[in-house]
Amino acid sequence: MKKLLLALSASCALFTGAAQAADIGPVMDTKDWFVKLGATYVIPDSAGNVNVAFPIAVVTRPVTVGNAWSGSLEAGRFINDRFSVSLTVGIPPTHDVMVAGNKVGTVTLGAAALDAQFHLINEGPFDLYVGGGLAYNMYFSNTVPGMTSVDGGFAPVLQAGAEYKVSDTWGVFVDAKKEFFTTTVHSNFPDYKERLDPLAITVGVAFHF
Repeated sequence: MKKLLLALSASCALFTGAAQAADIGPVMDTKDWFVKLGATYVIPDSAGNVNVAFPIAVVTRPVTVGNAWSGSLEAGRFINDRFSVSLTVGIPPTHDVMVAGNKVGTVTLGAAALDAQFHLINEGPFDLYVGGGLAYNMYFSNTVPGMTSVDGGFAPVLQAGAEYKVSDTWGVFVDAKKEFFTTTVHSNFPDYKERLDPLAITVGVAFHF
């Protein structure tokens, strides 16, 4: 009887362990470092007004900045299974500049972001994360008549994304970063404030090592 009870106990333990393993699914080997490379679509939530002097009056015209494609590189490291930090840089995108809905030229702006991420799900092949940090914005060039420069500066950024690991080393991902940034545009007209607040959506491949 004792042998039978021991055998039944062992069988139950083995079945329970197998069932739990099936529920958890495959556990991927977590690498400390990661690099993500992707195509990025930048969508500014822009708004500004410039005062244009005419012979008989000064007229205020709305200024907006259009969407643009770019490429980005994010490199980071896991601190533990739940937390990671990363630095994102990219090819500075060139945006159309519209005054009262009419294109008047282009402006090239760039940003680098230092973020920390909390991984809500990081078991098996799926990785779902949220985060935030600080971005630094840079001005490069423009073709707008009368525009001389655009101020750079720091701004807060929020981040969210998901990755599907096809192996211990490679994965595919989608990532969104929302920045809150208002700058000053310098020109031959009076300087004016321009809200940019860009949303950058990136799709690409991830490499873990």
